[in-house]
Amino acid sequence: MIRSIWARALAFGAVAIVSATVPVHAQNTGSNVPKQVHLVQDGNRILASNVRLNRFDELKLGAQERVREQKVGQAVAIVVTNQRIIAYGVLSGWVPMDRAANETIQSISAEDYAGLIVTDQRMLNFNGETGVWAEQGRRVSR
Repeated sequence: MIRSIWARALAFGAVAIVSATVPVHAQNTGSNVPKQVHLVQDGNRILASNVRLNRFDELKLGAQERVREQKVGQAVAIVVTNQRIIAYGVLSGWVPMDRAANETIQSISAEDYAGLIVTDQRMLNFNGETGVWAEQGRRVSR
């Protein structure tokens, strides 16, 4: 019985030591990528606070352009306006893509270095390390 209690105490102590040595940004986030980007809207522009490269990157919005939705991950951000879908990668900067006519956004996600946008017409993914978009058309159900 004493041996069992001692083994549990040692195991608990080891877990406590390991969790104390893991950096705060890697604890309980479900991600191995630390938080590196934040977005700030300032009038007709959006600023990406790039913590990794210690700078701000500006995105100017057009006169009639309005932000509809945005998602921010650890190292990538997605901004959807009435005219464009714009991704920001901490290593690639702002990369815009025009919206298709009458395109409806169904979902947006941003995690780690990856952004995914699903619309009624296509699926788009963005790699925040390389700055490259990939596009896949969707089957139209009638």
